[in-house]
Amino acid sequence: MKLITSGCSFSECISVHIDTWPRHLTRELTKFEHISVSRGSQGNGLISRRLIHQVTEQLKNNDASNLLVGIMWSGPDRHDYFTQNFDIGELNWQENPTKFVKDSTGAWVILNPWWDIPPANLYYSKFYDRIGHCVYTLEHILRTQWFLKSHNIKYFMSTYTSEVFPDIMKTHAELDYLYNQIDFSNFLPVVGEYEWCKERSNFPFPAPPDQHPGTEQHKEFTDQVIIPFLKNKNYI
Repeated sequence: MKLITSGCSFSECISVHIDTWPRHLTRELTKFEHISVSRGSQGNGLISRRLIHQVTEQLKNNDASNLLVGIMWSGPDRHDYFTQNFDIGELNWQENPTKFVKDSTGAWVILNPWWDIPPANLYYSKFYDRIGHCVYTLEHILRTQWFLKSHNIKYFMSTYTSEVFPDIMKTHAELDYLYNQIDFSNFLPVVGEYEWCKERSNFPFPAPPDQHPGTEQHKEFTDQVIIPFLKNKNYI
């Protein structure tokens, strides 16, 4: 049995200073081997691509019925692009460019609007559009949803904050037809982990104004939201 999770910093399992929700979930699902493809700061394009690649690899030796997938989507304003030029400027705290296909000759550059590196400065000053990025996010989610359903793989999704689904997605002509195709029955019953932790957690955020949940908050979220949802879906 394999548990495969994907997301951004709310879901990463690389850092030693924090246990995010996938680690807590793995401790509860003792029959599952955990595989994380989450990375801090990555956007929804890489969250989707890493997940689809890893699931494809696992399907080579595992039946779909033995897989469970969990995804936490990130902010629509994040961006990535494929390159074979690895000189992008200083960003030494984050693996960037990043790659996940073993034999690839290139890698993916992660961009965030507040980063002061040449590719980010160029992209967000010349090419960024809010509606366009909402389209990209909806397409990434739908591609992943359709992929998982086509293989009859059990999955659940959620969002790191309510920013993933701004209200404009429900009304804008470029967005609403995509938004309405999302199967929200496979989403956790929260608007975002951040909002749940802010409103329901018994623990404070560890380092204000940094609003990343702490280890205890992730555990509460796992115990009170994820586990009951998976049981209700008969996934566990």
